[in-house]
Amino acid sequence: MNLSPLPKTKIDWFPIDTRQSVTRDEKNQSLQTHISHRAMATDFVIILPNEDAKQVEVAVDALDQLNTIEAALTIYQGDSEVSRINRLAFQQAVPVSWTTFRLIERALLWSTRTDGAFDITAGPLVEAWGFTKRQGRKPTRQEIESARKRVGYRKISIDPARQTLRFSEPEMSINLGAIGKGYALDRIAAKLRESGVEDFLLHGGNSSVIAAGNQEPGSNKGWAVGIAHPTKPGHRLAGIWLKDCALGTSGSGKQFFHHRGRRYGHVIDPRSGYPAGDLQALTTLAESAADADACATALFVAGSDQTQRWAQETWFHPTLMVRQATRQDSSEIGCLGEIPWIENPSRA
Repeated sequence: MNLSPLPKTKIDWFPIDTRQSVTRDEKNQSLQTHISHRAMATDFVIILPNEDAKQVEVAVDALDQLNTIEAALTIYQGDSEVSRINRLAFQQAVPVSWTTFRLIERALLWSTRTDGAFDITAGPLVEAWGFTKRQGRKPTRQEIESARKRVGYRKISIDPARQTLRFSEPEMSINLGAIGKGYALDRIAAKLRESGVEDFLLHGGNSSVIAAGNQEPGSNKGWAVGIAHPTKPGHRLAGIWLKDCALGTSGSGKQFFHHRGRRYGHVIDPRSGYPAGDLQALTTLAESAADADACATALFVAGSDQTQRWAQETWFHPTLMVRQATRQDSSEIGCLGEIPWIENPSRA
């Protein structure tokens, strides 16, 4: 991935009219092969630029990994590795498999980088707000404070030498959902590359994407990827070229509720206990999908001002932000870093 250095200027916001949608380019769609697999409550899809039989077989094998990955990471099955950690980690140091331990280490690194804006222990807060069961509700202050006592990445102790994990507070839990889907995409992409597949687009529910090689033979542009409108299905704000790179998007456009005239989204700030941010959505480009997902979640939680302050950190990735504009039915796009546009967002 070759992306330009980040600018030291303020965010430039481009106005966009959300009553219109960018026309989708259907060129060569008939020459693409789609292979899908349902896992982690979403559809994982591999798109190949042709119908080579060997590549299709490899793609099917690569997607079969999802069953094993989900069985380890899910919180919805009592016999999963994460469920076992959540049951035992307050009483004792729990041995963790190498792959899961490394993923937890990665998650804790993003927590440290972002001062806790990304936090895999935030589940009790999500539950307090009713989003675990997709039944959003406004909790009382006491309910929020009670949940916060069980939240905090610093309350996790890991021992790399013994490969164990322990909680310092009772009734704590971890949920790797905000990084696990990207991790699964990274595993699938690695399998495809190891098997000699050079050109593919891989996505999990459209919020996490990996692009490798090129969409069209002879091209060096990569894959054309649309930036979806955060609240209007079927509308795209703009398009970018994605090549040998991952994309992660965070937002609360699909899960939210209204209480006394105010909108509450499902992305909770683990530091305050309340729904996060001043943005409608945020998209980050990174070398791995796990990093893109974690970074996008943290930056969305932190909001546009903090994101701008973090833009000079060495870990920061090119980022695209969408916020509500002053005019009804309109939004604005702001960028930090070089974004490989197909369509100019100011004309979308």
